[in-house]
Amino acid sequence: MTQGGRDPSEPQSGSPEPSGGLPDARPAADEPDLDAPTDADPAPTQGPPTGQAADATTRQRLPAEIRMGEDIARAMAHHPPQRAAEEIATHLRKFWDPRMRSSILARVEAGEPMDDLLRAGVELYRQGEIDRSEVAEPSGG
Repeated sequence: MTQGGRDPSEPQSGSPEPSGGLPDARPAADEPDLDAPTDADPAPTQGPPTGQAADATTRQRLPAEIRMGEDIARAMAHHPPQRAAEEIATHLRKFWDPRMRSSILARVEAGEPMDDLLRAGVELYRQGEIDRSEVAEPSGG
């Protein structure tokens, strides 16, 4: 026994049992659950390819313009198809080098296989269907 008549090996009354030094995995009631799904989480059809398409060697064999264009198409897939195609066309105009744009246009005209959404975006770019106000604004990125 120590001063005050308490055994130091016994837990103090009113204090929680030690948890081995690990914090409680659950967030407090007033803290957000950062692992909870949000509207920003990709849909199952979005994101990196899966299955056979996930083979890195196969993906690396794609022409760079198609590979990058399909990445953009996946990033825009959460929009309705027409809006996504417009966003892709605007992105091509705003960010891609003229040589890259020429190459992707030639690949579409040649009928090379690619994501349908990317093909639609390239077609809109070819037709000049882009958001000119968005192209004029700095990216801020």
